[in-house]
Amino acid sequence: MPYTLYTYWRSSAAYRVRIALNLKGIPYEAALIHLVRDGGEHLLPAFRAINPAAAVPALRVDGAGVLTQSLAIIEYPEEAHPEPALLPRDAIERAKVRAAAQLIACDIHPVNNLRVIQHLNPVSGNPRSLPLPGCGIG
Repeated sequence: MPYTLYTYWRSSAAYRVRIALNLKGIPYEAALIHLVRDGGEHLLPAFRAINPAAAVPALRVDGAGVLTQSLAIIEYPEEAHPEPALLPRDAIERAKVRAAAQLIACDIHPVNNLRVIQHLNPVSGNPRSLPLPGCGIG
């Protein structure tokens, strides 16, 4: 199989990639990387050799290497396999879709990210106790 997706079931970023690959009908092998068990499989040297950032998702493309970051990963199959298209044909409409995707990936996702929550835990004892205006936490 030409694609291996390193993924975790609770990762919304990995979920975005799975949705895109499935909508396009692109088969892939799922390599499950547990982010919690034993301190996190993503932190082990074997996975860091795949993605030094120690994050999912990562997509191995046979003969081309590994892609990281969900929006960049989604752009690759859209360009390599244009049909069926995920993005509208009209440039303005494509920009609106990209803006919505970036809103989720850049503004909403970080406050739900396990890496951020794990960083906040020692600071506050409970990340939900921190006042984070506008995000529904606090």
